[in-house]
Amino acid sequence: MTRRENYTRILTGGEGEFLPFVPNFDHWYQVNSARGTLPVKYQGLDRNEIVRRVQGTIWARTGCLDREIDGSVEIVKKEENGAIITAYHTPVGSVQTVHRRAGDITQALFLKEHWIKEVSDLKVVAWIVEHTRFRLNTKPFWESEAAVGEDGISLVGLPYCLPYIHFGKNDCGWERGIYLFHDHRAEVEGLLELYTQKAAEAARLLAQAPALVITSPDNMDEWTTPPAIFKKYAIPYYQKIASILHSAGKVFQVHWCGRTQHLLEFVPECGIDVVEAIAVRPMSDLTIPEALEKVGEKVVVQGGLPSVIFCEQGGSRQDFQKYVAELLEKVPHGRRFALGMSDNVPPDADFDRVEMVGEMVAG
Repeated sequence: MTRRENYTRILTGGEGEFLPFVPNFDHWYQVNSARGTLPVKYQGLDRNEIVRRVQGTIWARTGCLDREIDGSVEIVKKEENGAIITAYHTPVGSVQTVHRRAGDITQALFLKEHWIKEVSDLKVVAWIVEHTRFRLNTKPFWESEAAVGEDGISLVGLPYCLPYIHFGKNDCGWERGIYLFHDHRAEVEGLLELYTQKAAEAARLLAQAPALVITSPDNMDEWTTPPAIFKKYAIPYYQKIASILHSAGKVFQVHWCGRTQHLLEFVPECGIDVVEAIAVRPMSDLTIPEALEKVGEKVVVQGGLPSVIFCEQGGSRQDFQKYVAELLEKVPHGRRFALGMSDNVPPDADFDRVEMVGEMVAG
């Protein structure tokens, strides 16, 4: 049985032959590639080949959607004092974002200024979202599949997070977002509903795509999305998207990399098939056996290896081996669980520890 077959069987609720080790070290790879600090034995290799070298199953994120904002929105970009300023001019007003590049050699681009700063910006962003169109484009997916082969899968993402999270994280920042949510609930809920409609449009397109796994890039955390908020805004949304994707036989995965111990019990009624990047102790007050119990028999959990233990600050290699060995004794091998990161190998990690996991899983 190939790694693809094994992993796919588990993701679809069946029985695989072995525990898949699905490492996520994209950030580690990007930063160290830019810095020229990849370990000598990995220099010249792409990400997929390194996954093969550490005896992992490839989990390749790619795309199947093109996004376009129609001509009713004028987009003007300029670079000023090292910042990239993007202005969006619409018939109902204007907003802008500011991005800056990191000062180190990676030159990573990060959002410095969100486009929603006050309540009047809500209608402008709503206009932009309403006039955004999606088109199915399977070329990136098939290119990824050619590179992955039988060693894993390619998966594609929805264009937005859960709308409540997308608003707080991407549109205005959590502090401002929470104030706007409480002070201008009707206006914010109008934008959330618009995001839901657009996500459903995208899901209908992805239901026609060749990818099996469709993921929602939520970065879920109960400190920003507590149970009361989750029940009101997340459960109906997930049910809607799940219904669309399940009608086409797709696997609906969510990226929940934060504290989720009080949210997992709601997963069975959401229609979610896979909860990925589950954060566990010492990064949260949760263990994998507890997570499996909370989500029920029909949901797959992926995660279990907290990022901090891959760094020297997180303990010795002996501590690391003990942690992994104890985890492997407690999890099912071949069903309901895939061993992965929670949620990414840090740039300064001791990467030999990733190799150690592969060796321990392989036995």
